Amino acid sequence: MADQKIAQLRADFPVLQRLVHGKPLVYLDNAATTQKPVQVIDALDRY
Repeated sequence: MADQKIAQLRADFPVLQRLVHGKPLVYLDNAATTQKPVQVIDALDRY
């Protein structure tokens, strides 16, 4: 996947904007939680 596309995808998820020890956060999915893109968060706020 191209770096630009990765950056666009990461921009949709606020949690992925965090830095840990100066490095971008990497989230490995699991069954316990779901990360929401900013569009979903905004829609929930408007509801």
